[in-house]
Amino acid sequence: MAIYRFKVSFEDYDDVTRIIEIKSTQTFLDFHNCIQEAIKFDNKHAASFFKSDDYWRKNNEVTLLEEDVDDESKLMATTKIAGYIEHPYQRFIYLYDKNVQWSFLIELIKIEKENPKLTYPVCIKSVGNSPKQYKQNLIQPDKTEIDPIMAALSGISQKDDIDDELEDEAYKNVTDEDELGLNEEDLNFASSEEGEEDDQENQEEDSGDEENDNFGYDDEKKDEDY
Repeated sequence: MAIYRFKVSFEDYDDVTRIIEIKSTQTFLDFHNCIQEAIKFDNKHAASFFKSDDYWRKNNEVTLLEEDVDDESKLMATTKIAGYIEHPYQRFIYLYDKNVQWSFLIELIKIEKENPKLTYPVCIKSVGNSPKQYKQNLIQPDKTEIDPIMAALSGISQKDDIDDELEDEAYKNVTDEDELGLNEEDLNFASSEEGEEDDQENQEEDSGDEENDNFGYDDEKKDEDY
């Protein structure tokens, strides 16, 4: 029985390849399951094989799900690989997961005899680590679009900032008034003390003058008595 040896490569990661051997009488479903196992994907999504020409142009779809079958496609489970091999270097394109569009390039590189020690299909060689099946979305949001939720939160934040500024300004005004009031009281108090000191000095001077006057009067009187 003829054994087909295929080279399976990620279209976007051409350094990651798998060499898979499969019997000519086996189906595309067997091929699909072997690829999934070889690349360590979860085999939970739709898939299709397309017969390709030398320029990697797709023709003749063979699909995994029965509901995807139409007049121009066939079902993997009932379609043998041998029916799609037209020449020794036949090519296929394998698509997995319509949402992500994982694309694989498949080339027939050799036709040989069956090895009774192997169970087909089988991956006989693996080169490179497969990329992560579920990649993070790295698309950056358009900065020109405004998220209404973020806009609302931004509005609240701006309002809070304005309120804080108003509170700070009011606190500053009150503080300035208090300081001004204290300064005026201090000034009034100091002025009052100075006034009292001046009055006391004036009283002492007046008292001294009176004493001097008295002393002068007493002397004059003594002279008259003599």
